[in-house]
Amino acid sequence: MKVMRLALCVGFFFLVGCQAMIYGTASEFEKLSLDMSKEQVIGILGSPTSVGADGDKGEEYLVYKKMKHAISEWPRTYQVTLRNGKVVKWGEQYDEKNLNRY
Repeated sequence: MKVMRLALCVGFFFLVGCQAMIYGTASEFEKLSLDMSKEQVIGILGSPTSVGADGDKGEEYLVYKKMKHAISEWPRTYQVTLRNGKVVKWGEQYDEKNLNRY
């Protein structure tokens, strides 16, 4: 019985750890700072999951899926906002797009 519990725990942490390896963790965002260039951001965070823009505001958005912690339930959506090619803000998106539906 103890062996079965241990095997289940090890299996669980293995699967959860794989997600962190695939997506990376949000701790990488701690390396960002204001006025960084798009190239610097991509150098730190890797290629974004998607890219968007708002021509009226002159903003470009780099969207990433990252695990909040190494042991998290699902990847969350984070956005880096650039204006004139420089970082002006970044953080987790808390809107409806970020919710996972089952």
